[in-house]
Amino acid sequence: MLTRLRRPVLALAAACCLVSVTCDKVPLLAPTGSTIVLTAGNTALPTNATLPIVAQVAESSGTPPHSGTRITFTTTLGTIEPSSVETDINGQVSVTFKSGASSGTATISAFSGGATTGTAGALKIAIGTAAVGRVTVNASPATVPAAGGPTTITASVLDINGNALRSAPVVFTSTAGQFLSASTVVTNDDGLASTTLYTGQQAIVTASVGATAPATGTGSGGTSSGTTAAGQASGSVTVAIATAPTIIITLPSPAPSVGVPATFTFVITPATGGSAVRNVVVSWGDDTQSPLGSVTGSQPVTHVYTAAGTKIVTATVTDASNNTSTVSTSVTVIPVPRPAVLVTPTPQTQVVGGTITFNIQITMPTGIGIQNTSINFGTNEETRNLGGASTASVRKEYATPGPRTVTVTVLDTTNNSTEGTATVSITAAPPP
Repeated sequence: MLTRLRRPVLALAAACCLVSVTCDKVPLLAPTGSTIVLTAGNTALPTNATLPIVAQVAESSGTPPHSGTRITFTTTLGTIEPSSVETDINGQVSVTFKSGASSGTATISAFSGGATTGTAGALKIAIGTAAVGRVTVNASPATVPAAGGPTTITASVLDINGNALRSAPVVFTSTAGQFLSASTVVTNDDGLASTTLYTGQQAIVTASVGATAPATGTGSGGTSSGTTAAGQASGSVTVAIATAPTIIITLPSPAPSVGVPATFTFVITPATGGSAVRNVVVSWGDDTQSPLGSVTGSQPVTHVYTAAGTKIVTATVTDASNNTSTVSTSVTVIPVPRPAVLVTPTPQTQVVGGTITFNIQITMPTGIGIQNTSINFGTNEETRNLGGASTASVRKEYATPGPRTVTVTVLDTTNNSTEGTATVSITAAPPP
């Protein structure tokens, strides 16, 4: 009897064991009427970033489902890790969203049995350029010299939540300028991207973020793809050109002579609203220069030429912002004029021992002075130094008869010597 009863019991036990094993393999799912609510700490991410996602499951009664209820996640862009997870005793699960390398908007959903987040409950996460909210641009310096120069253009990119957006490609364009050092720059961890513009013209530089990018994502261990329109934002900055200072050259009148100081006048005017004048340099056209420093207004400058001919005078003014203006003009330098030296003897014929008066009249050119005047009374006669006088009356008594040539020599301030002569005749004294 015992043997007959044991076989059915063993079969029933084996069947129960089979059912138990099968039940362990079937996951618990949320009952019909349950809800799933997803929450995340951000709605915008850069590419290749992570974000925790929390799902809260509740039955229709508002109580959490049985611990171990499996929730499955899907996303249209990026990945969810893990894509399937079981609830804790409070009906919650936590997963990590990875944005990946593509820009776009990720739509994240979750389901379990008949429960789902639905279209309205799905999370929308903007990724990469799709997350851009605002772009501001500045130039340093904002004004470049009229001759041209570099300026650093920096774009600051913020996401839709006002946070710095890193790893976002920024495209720079300019309405003028020689070139940009880089037309596409990726933002750093502070959301900044910089390039350098070289220009000598006013330019508007625009920084743009945003493009249409292919979107890929994984959910439930699979992959979906599509095209997601990324967000777009741009900003611009105007690079101004500094006005250069001006300079005018006024030539001396009359024309300068060799060795004679000539006064040129330079009128320097700073640019309106520009920087202060830093230096003025004059090149005289004779291989010499005169730095005038930070002068403005009317500035007289004296120069002495050592050779005749046509000279090109060039003046360059530079301000503190390195704006420069250069003007040139020509001036003709004439040979140095000589003084007129007139020697008049009275009388022109005299006997030995008689007195002759020599009246000396020296007429100097404008701008030239006398360094020294001397008179020589003839061969084997004395020479007297008359100093710097332009007129003089000199008396002389000759001791021997014969003709004499009297020479007056003038050394002027140009170091040139000019002579004037007169001839007298000395006769023997009559017998007593």
